[in-house]
Amino acid sequence: MITGIPAGGAGTFVAVTDPPGSTLQAGNVPAWSADDPLVTLAVSADGFSVTASVDSSDSNASFNFTTSGISSDGSSISTLTNVPILPAVPVPAKGFVVNQTSLRHGKKR
Repeated sequence: MITGIPAGGAGTFVAVTDPPGSTLQAGNVPAWSADDPLVTLAVSADGFSVTASVDSSDSNASFNFTTSGISSDGSSISTLTNVPILPAVPVPAKGFVVNQTSLRHGKKR
């Protein structure tokens, strides 16, 4: 199930071959790509998982990523997945920053 990633956040996704029990060509590592330039993908060494990071300035409603590979029968396979980009999660306050904004001198007598 895909639930989405908030702007400024990241989500991890896992791919498995379909149908269950099917295999890729020996040595094939799945490749991942995203259609949004404000999304960065960090793919695992085996290619079966990816962490997608969405830039905090991304105003798109969603992005697509493609997972592709070579099936054990030699055919190219790929899947397009749509991922919603959710509103940024508010950062809870941890305290205050106090600045002085004016200075007044007392009246001379």
